[in-house]
Amino acid sequence: MTASELLDLFRSDVDDQATPYLWSDTEVYLYMDDAYKSFVRKTGGISDETSALTLIPIVAGESYSEVSSKILKFRLATLVSTQDPVLIVNAEDVVNLAKYDYGVLRPLNQNTPGRVTHMVVGVERTAAVGKVKWVQKPIVSDSVQLTVMRMPLDDVTESNPSFAFDEILSEHHQHLLAWMKHRAYGKQDAESFDRSKREEYKIEFLAYCTEATAENERYKSKPVRVVKYGGI
Repeated sequence: MTASELLDLFRSDVDDQATPYLWSDTEVYLYMDDAYKSFVRKTGGISDETSALTLIPIVAGESYSEVSSKILKFRLATLVSTQDPVLIVNAEDVVNLAKYDYGVLRPLNQNTPGRVTHMVVGVERTAAVGKVKWVQKPIVSDSVQLTVMRMPLDDVTESNPSFAFDEILSEHHQHLLAWMKHRAYGKQDAESFDRSKREEYKIEFLAYCTEATAENERYKSKPVRVVKYGGI
């Protein structure tokens, strides 16, 4: 389904097909973009290990690298030059890092120059960019390949009515309408505001997101293997 098709379906559902519209095309596309991103966020994000934002440069002597603010969760990290895993740790856990040095377990000084072994996440994230910290401080430039869960790469805009929501399954497209209607009936206007409908469609959307998340978790789960033993 394209954005323009979803717009038409929205207008049909809310009986807003005659001009002047209760909700302008600009408003509906804003609701659509919010619904798309809200669905992705509430269902855990889009798995990605191939787009440009998953390849992070390491600069010798620099403890920090910028990452996309679209990343919701870091799942795996691999040093490109050696294919060695880079362990992902939270900022509050850095003080607990340790390494074996000549058979003795010693605290790992995050500012000591050396080979990158850990990537610290949760350091900084704004609307524009996020940051990760390398442990140890890199002595050579390299790259890290990530596997992440992220937000959509592209926005839904009025200028691109052929946008096709390719990053989520087609079966989810029409269910974006519930959040769009939630937003629409929350518009502060005497003709469009409806508190009851606003809450009704919010509940419907959130319930669908919960169902879609559970379905996705089932898909990713390894099937239980049944072992049969023969008698003696």
